Amino acid sequence: MIEVKNNRIYFHNMNKRDIIPVDFQCVSAYLCPHCKKVLAAYYAGKIVDLEPFMEEPALKYHYTLGTSNGGQYLLLDDHNHKKGCPGWEVVSLSARSITYSIDVWARRYEVGPENLQKLCEMIAASKVPGFDIVQDICGADDLIVLYNEHAFTNLNNPDFRESCARRENLAAYIDWVVSGDHSKPFEPPIKPKTSEPVDVPEGDLPSLADIKAREQSSKEVFGDVIYVYTRAQAIEDGVLVDVTQTAKEAGIVYPTAVTQALWDGYIVPPESLKGIQDMDGRLWDVLTMFSFNARAMKKANIDVAESQKDTKQTLYFKTIFQMPSKVGYPKMETVDLKAVCGPGDNAEPVLTIMLADEN
Repeated sequence: MIEVKNNRIYFHNMNKRDIIPVDFQCVSAYLCPHCKKVLAAYYAGKIVDLEPFMEEPALKYHYTLGTSNGGQYLLLDDHNHKKGCPGWEVVSLSARSITYSIDVWARRYEVGPENLQKLCEMIAASKVPGFDIVQDICGADDLIVLYNEHAFTNLNNPDFRESCARRENLAAYIDWVVSGDHSKPFEPPIKPKTSEPVDVPEGDLPSLADIKAREQSSKEVFGDVIYVYTRAQAIEDGVLVDVTQTAKEAGIVYPTAVTQALWDGYIVPPESLKGIQDMDGRLWDVLTMFSFNARAMKKANIDVAESQKDTKQTLYFKTIFQMPSKVGYPKMETVDLKAVCGPGDNAEPVLTIMLADEN
């Protein structure tokens, strides 16, 4: 059993008294308000194997363990949580707070930005069934949001057919929810009929000569390109730091770079921590946290699909760094980061990791 109370995390087995319980100082932790399981925790200690502390040994496979900056994080697999806790899933462990979480949720379900701010306000006021706010019980980090599709689309107990209509027209359903007028039933928008595809004769398609002529026309209007600053030049100038080799070891397949601000500000250890921390370990923490969050966010289409390699994809995540403090001993600082995947100099997919407020 895993429990968190009084800013400590406890591992013990209620069925096996010969298993010695262990506990550590807990930096941050989230508990599901429905099933009371630990959804995520970061603590100052290390557990090699969870099985001795599980009343059901198979439960150990529901959790992921990892290390970061001298501590260890514990994450409950989202699928197993949703399966064992009727329909409730974590929207995001990386994009925390209501605003960032709902942004991820909206992209996952292909919902436009209209009325999302109003929806966030209603969720904050606990006025929307299907969304639950979970605070970090240690008070060190922002809240996370839980989502239950069934509870959200069954507002006022509609029948099965209407619930399906709400799921299929989620953007219109949100408009109805935030309007506050639920006296009338939800009515999905009427979708226009699509016409049959028209075969275009081959002769009507633009030729290569036509395309080149249009390019030449644009050049005459706008002139020659004066200057292009390439990714390769940015790496050569030190604006970006190439970390592709280490990224491959972390399971990242695309060429990867980090910005100078992230490199100098957090990956290079401060003078007071040199000899205690090193660049390789701090870089590894960033790359492994990205890799984990990218896999966890696969449903949100954060991964770059083959057909979307020319479209920028952004993933927000957090990494904990050990930093100097005024009181003399190191402190743990949670830093918001983002990874942008988009076309490189030759239109190939490349990954750039930066501070959340960088462009």
